[in-house]
Amino acid sequence: MLHRLIYSDWDNPPESMAFEAPYEEILARIKALLPGILAGRNKALASPATMPPGYWDDCIALYLLTPALVNISLNFKVCVEQGLPLHPTYYFEVSEATRFKATYPNRMVEHTNEFFIASIETARGLYALEPDAVERLDVYIRNLPEVISGFIYTSTKDKYTWRASNPAKITDLADHIQKHVSPTLVVGAAHGSILSGLVLANLLNTPLYFIRFSMFKRQDTAPILAPSDLAFLEPFRAGPVLLFDEDVAKGTTLTKFSETLQPFFQESYTASVLRHALSPCKPDFVGRSWHD
Repeated sequence: MLHRLIYSDWDNPPESMAFEAPYEEILARIKALLPGILAGRNKALASPATMPPGYWDDCIALYLLTPALVNISLNFKVCVEQGLPLHPTYYFEVSEATRFKATYPNRMVEHTNEFFIASIETARGLYALEPDAVERLDVYIRNLPEVISGFIYTSTKDKYTWRASNPAKITDLADHIQKHVSPTLVVGAAHGSILSGLVLANLLNTPLYFIRFSMFKRQDTAPILAPSDLAFLEPFRAGPVLLFDEDVAKGTTLTKFSETLQPFFQESYTASVLRHALSPCKPDFVGRSWHD
C-alpha cells in the first residue's frame, strides 16, 4: 500500500500540501506519477536507502493528490442533489439552495452518485497500489463528466489533517479497532476525513462511504444527507458501522456527525486518528492522543 512508502515530518505539513489545480489536471498528474511508483514499489520496500529522493517525493505527491478524486465528486453530488449551481471555482453553501433552486434530470442525479462511488473505489485502488490501478484510473478518466473536469481543487496546509494522515497513527487506529470489532462499513465526515479514511478502510478491508459535514470550512450545520445516502447506508443497518473523523479537538464535528447517523444503525462506534487529550469528546477508538 502507498502508506508504507510515505516518509515525512508529521509535525509540520510539507509545502506540497498547499496547491490548487483543475480536476482534470490533478488526474493527469496522478496518471503520470503512478507507473513509476508501481515500478519501484518492491525495491523501495526492500531497500529504501537505494531509492532516489524523487521517488519519495512522488509518493507524497500521490498521497496528497488522490483525495481530490473524492472531494470534487462529492461536491458535484451535493450540488446536483441539493439544487445548487455547478461552478468551477466557488463552493456554494447548502443554505444557498433556496436562492438558486436549480433542478437537474433524474439520470444526472443517478450518474453523479455512480461517479461518486467510483471515485471512492478508484482512490482506494490508488492507495492500495493495486496492479490494475493504472487501468482503473484510465476508466475513471474516460467517465469523467465534462461539466466538472475544470472544477478547481484547493488543498491547504492544515497541520491537524496532516498529522492525522500519518500512516503509523492510522495503523494504530486500525489495530485498535480490529482487536474489538469488525466493521461492516466506515462512514467518514467529509471533506477532512477523506485521506485518512481511504487509508483506514484499506487497512480494515472494509467498505467506505463519505457524507459531507464540514462545520468550519463549509459552514454546514448538520451532515448533508440525501435519499441516495440513506439508500446506500440501508444494507449496513445492522452494523457494526464506524463513524469516523480524522481528528478530535473540541469534537463538535464528530459528536454531531454521530448523533445524526447513529440512529440509522443497530450497532455503531465512533473513531478518530487523533484526539486532543483535553477534548470532551471521547471516541470509542482513537489512534493517538496529542497535546499542544
